[in-house]
Amino acid sequence: MIVACLKGVIPPWPTVATSSAYGSIYPAVQNLLLAARAAGLGAGLITVPLWSKLLARRALGLPWNVTPCAVIPLGWPIGRYGPTTRRPIGEVVSLDSYGNRAFR
Repeated sequence: MIVACLKGVIPPWPTVATSSAYGSIYPAVQNLLLAARAAGLGAGLITVPLWSKLLARRALGLPWNVTPCAVIPLGWPIGRYGPTTRRPIGEVVSLDSYGNRAFR
């Protein structure tokens, strides 16, 4: 279990500061998820256990100036991963406006 944290208290206001703070940690979490997949590990990003930052800090023994932002359960999957299946990019990307397929 990995808990991604930011040093500092994330203020609820202004919202630009809040989104900026979280925006700095989620790319690192995404890289962790990609590296886990490449290593054959199962991982996922969850935030529900952090509904109360105070209780999460207490349970994890974090100081008040460290903010937990994401929980990443990590482990070996039972069985094997199959090949990834994704829809073609042309089916999911729009150009200039929603629904205007970019690559058709």
